[in-house]
Parts: sequence; C-alpha cells; structure tokens
Amino acid sequence: MQLRLLLTGVIMMGIAAGGAGGADLPLSTVVLYSSGVGFFQHEGMVNDEQSVEMRFREGQINDILKSMVLQDHSGGTIGPVTYAPRDPLERTLQAFAVDIGDEPSLGELLSRLRGDEVRITTAESEISGTVLGTEFQKKSVGDNILEFEVVNLVNSDGMQQVPIWHIKNIELTSEELAGDLNRALAAIAANRDVSRRAVRLHFTGNGSRRVSVGYLLEAPVWKTSYRLVADEGESFLQGWAIVENTTDTDWEQVRLSLVSGRPVSFIQDLYQPVYARRPEVPVQTQVPARPRLYDAALKEAEEVEMEDTMVMDDAVPAPPAEMRRREMEMPVAAPEAGARIAVDALARTGIAAAAAGEEVGEMFHYAIDQPVSINRQGSAMIPIVNQPVDTDRLSIYNREAHVKHPMHGLRLTNTSGLALMGGAITVFDGGAYAGDALIDDLGPNDRRLISYALDTSLEISPEGRSTDQVRESIKIVNGVLIARVTQTAETRYVVRNNSENARRVLIEHPRRGDDWELVEPEEPVETTRDLYRIEVSVEPGTTEELAVRAWQPVSERISLSAERIDRVQQYMRWTEMPENVGAALQEIISRMRRIAEIDREIETKNSRLEQIGEEQARIRQNMEQLDRDSELYARYVNRLGEQEDEFDEVRAEVNELTQQRNTMQTELENYIAELNIE
Repeated sequence: MQLRLLLTGVIMMGIAAGGAGGADLPLSTVVLYSSGVGFFQHEGMVNDEQSVEMRFREGQINDILKSMVLQDHSGGTIGPVTYAPRDPLERTLQAFAVDIGDEPSLGELLSRLRGDEVRITTAESEISGTVLGTEFQKKSVGDNILEFEVVNLVNSDGMQQVPIWHIKNIELTSEELAGDLNRALAAIAANRDVSRRAVRLHFTGNGSRRVSVGYLLEAPVWKTSYRLVADEGESFLQGWAIVENTTDTDWEQVRLSLVSGRPVSFIQDLYQPVYARRPEVPVQTQVPARPRLYDAALKEAEEVEMEDTMVMDDAVPAPPAEMRRREMEMPVAAPEAGARIAVDALARTGIAAAAAGEEVGEMFHYAIDQPVSINRQGSAMIPIVNQPVDTDRLSIYNREAHVKHPMHGLRLTNTSGLALMGGAITVFDGGAYAGDALIDDLGPNDRRLISYALDTSLEISPEGRSTDQVRESIKIVNGVLIARVTQTAETRYVVRNNSENARRVLIEHPRRGDDWELVEPEEPVETTRDLYRIEVSVEPGTTEELAVRAWQPVSERISLSAERIDRVQQYMRWTEMPENVGAALQEIISRMRRIAEIDREIETKNSRLEQIGEEQARIRQNMEQLDRDSELYARYVNRLGEQEDEFDEVRAEVNELTQQRNTMQTELENYIAELNIE
C-alpha cells in the first residue's frame, strides 16, 4: 500500500526571503584564544538593500546569538537578524491542526481527521467524504478470524466503509489542512537536520557599501612548542604555534592572530525558546449554602487558605533587560592592529562593547605578519619566535623530584621582547637532543627555571635535624605561666660533585609557613610561595655542605591552677627557668604534694569504712540463723557494737581531713591567682 500526501513544499520557519540576491562576505580575520574560543570576521560589499545568508551548525547558534557583531561602514542601516528558532519539537507539533508528534499509524491519523473531507483512492474506485472515524472489524476466512481496520466516511450516498488496507492514496480536500500537515512534516525534518542552520543578515542603504560581521565560536585551544639550543650565557629559542581549523570553511589568506590569556567565556542557551510555567487557577464558583450545626460554646471559625504558589522549577527565566544590556557591553578580548576585531571601527560606529578593548592588559597576542591559509579540518605549525634569549646553567635539586640527584636546568630570561605562552620546550645541548622541559607563561624580561634531564654526576644528601626549642623569657601573670619559645629547624645538604667541571647547584628548600623566618643563609637567591631557592657552588671532585635553618617564635600560656603536679614538675626542668619563677613553682608543687597526701589518707579511711560495712552485713546475715540466747549470738552483738564505735571514729576523721583538704586547696588557688612574677 502506498500513501501519497499532497506536499506543497518544505518551509523553513523564521527565515526571511531577503532582498535581491545574497552578498558574498568572505572570511578575512581569525583570532584564536587560548581559552578555547575563536573570533571570526567576514568582510565584503553589499549594494542598496541586500541580505546575506550564513549557515552554522546547530551547536554554534548559541555562540552566534551571544557574540555576533554587525557593522555597515558606509552609513547604512543594519536590520534584524532572522533565523529558525529551535522550539521543542513536541511543542511545535502541538501548534498544527493535525498532531503527528507520536508517529500515528494511518488509521490513527485518519481518526484524528474526523470531520475533515478526504478523497480516497482504492484499486476499484475513488471515494470522497467526511471522516466519521475508524474502527476494527473481524471477518471469518476459512478456519481463521481476521481483524482489520476500516475508515467510516459520510457523503451524499450515505455512510461508507473503506478497509484501510485497500487504500492506495489519500488526498486532503482542504488546502489549508494539507498545508498545515506539510508544515508539521517540515518541522520534523528540520529538527532532524542538525548539520546546518540558516542565519540571515539584513543590510539597508544606498549604493555599494563595505560591511563586516564578526562572531565568537568554540575553537580548539592553540598550542605552543619551543626548541631551545642551549649555550652558555645566550641560547637560541624558536617557538611554533600549533593551530587547527576545525571549521567547515577554508581559511584563505586570512589575517591570523593568536591571543593568550584567561578571559571569562561561557555557553548560554539563547537558541531554544524559553517558556515560563504559569499556575493553573480553577474557575471560582459560588459555594451553595449548606445546613450547619452550631456548638453550644462559641468557637473561632476555621478557615482554609489556598496557597497561591507559582511553580517555576522547570522553567528557565529569561535574563532581565539590564543583564542583557551589560552582556552586550562586556569588553571583548582583542589583539592589536588588523586582528583586534576592528576595535577602531567599532569605536567609530559607536558600539560600546568595543570601547573597552584597550583595557585587556593581562593578555598578549601574536599577530601573524603574513596572510595564512589552512584548509578546513586541517592544521598548521606557524613560527612565532626565532631569536636568542639569556640563559644560565644550573643543577636544580628538589628532594620531592629526586632524593639523590638534581636535574640539569637553565634559568631562562625572556629577552625576546615578546610574551611567551606556556608550552613544551625541546632542549638541544652540544648539538644533540638533551631532554624536554615545560614552561609556564612568561612575560618580557621575566625569569623562569626549566629542567630537562637528571644530573647523575652530582649526589646530594639532605639531613634533617629535630626541632629544638629555646625559651627566651618565662614569667607568671595572675597565675598564668607565659613562656616565649623559639622553635628552630635545620636541614643540612651534603653535595658531592663527581664531574670534572665546577657546578652551580640551586637547592629548593620547602618553606614551613609565613610565621617561620629563614636565618641561615640570610638571603636566598629566590623565594617562591612554597620554596626557598639557595645556591651553592661545588668544585670538581669536592664536597660542600649547606645548612638551612629557620626559626619560629611561639608564646605558650599555661594556667597553673588547671595543671597536675607532674606537669608543673616538668616546667621545673626548663634550663632557662628564672630563680623567682622556679621558687614559686616549687611552692606550688609543695602545696600540691600536701594536698595529695591528704587525698591518699582520705582514700585509705574511706576504704576502711567500706570494709566495716561489708563485715557488719556478714555478721547480721549469720545472726539471722542463730538462737538469740546462744553464746555465739551474744559474741556477734558485742562485735557489732565495737565496729559501730570504730565506724563513727573513722567517719569523723574523714570529715576532718576533707575540711582540711578543702582549706588547703582554696589557699593554693588563691596563692596561684595572686602570683605576678616578671
């Protein structure tokens, strides 16, 4: 069975027809940023009122809508930019008279055409009528029962049934309905075709005029690699930029600039329409009066309030006008001269976004002198540096990198006059490959260390020493012992030079923190956030030692009233203890000892009281089994009397000792609180 629908043509929604013919705007400028975006500028001529159609991948449309800049350099007017919106397909299909969003079968589609006129062609005849609906029927064929679907039509001859499997062709009599169905099919086709989306630019004016259009798109990060021919004092540096053209356009003789920096860049979905979810409020109706029973006592009426809540979780709010205005005015990171995204031209046309282009001070760029051509989906290496730079040979030691040997390295000073983007450096020394190194972004005249090979002719042994404490002052203020302590830490590096040449070794020693101060040596060669760099020279066949010592002042505050006797005794062992402070601590220790002796005596007597109680319990238990007139019972009675006398005597002694102990404790606390010894 074949179904042939009347198709009136595929209509691209939202694309204007444009003026008389399209203009050609070839790509003229490409600016690639190390942050992963690229600026592309097209320039050309237009005449009078003219439109330009440009096509982009669907994934690029958001960047186009966020960044596109149009200019008419000869006084013309820029019209609206039109494009096909990417409305959610299910929402788009709901707008058509016939809903085909769920891929209906022919029977389901005919059922949805109820009330519309159709012309159906079968093998035997042609039938016209209004669709009443569809149904399934059953028919016996031999021993089998077949189920099939029919469409019911109403026409001047009455009601007719046509089995759907007999249908060869269906035509919609209503041209409006046929066109709506075709537009729905076109929307499905357009949604499937994600390779290209048309964007149409409109220019209005008189005569021939030069226009330009620029926009930002996601682009591969351009990369750098260097070759360094090492020599003493001055080395030769050659730098290359690696550029990829992953667009669908050939770059033919374009002005290319490469910009390094970290501008803020983000993706925002401006292509897809955003709908705010609105609350559904029921129609208010009058509540009919109902009979009511009243309580005997008055009660406060209970009212049920409906919370008017708007659910917006799934909706993406449109940015406010002020935010959109600021976004349009955000400064664009731009290079100089021809690759600066026409900053001067933008200033002349009064576009505020380009006025801030000169404020980009943290980025640097390479403007390629000659036009560059790179085929689409192609790559190229472009020379950007080719000149001498200052270098110093060093062996760089860091125990985290290698505990025994340092690394061959260079201290490179960027005397090229250019800002160098970070990248890999292949080092050649003595006419041969020596190793690879990495370098971070380097401004003009900045210095940076690089290392490229293990230096096995030098052996270094770090020997750490335990941290010592030196107490500079000790005093007691209001019962608080205050000691100013200086902590010291020392590491000794033993460097053995087994080569035939003298070596300069740069040792990277970790910094402990901002509160630690380096005291030996007094000044390191360099200081970073985490390291001291200290240099030592070692003659061939000799050994040198380098001591690195740092100290940290610390104040200790100790509340003597809260300390135990053993802790106070530890303070007495301090060798720097002043005599008067030591005497006060000795007095505290003596008083604590007397209190401790009383505590032990109280504990002994309390143990005796517990023992007496246990003995009395045993005697009373035995007495329960004896005759009161027996001799043993009488002995037990006498024994209980003696124990009661002893119990009263011991308990009185405990009370006296406790009172004495509390008095001594109070006197000790008062003594400590009043101590003030400088």
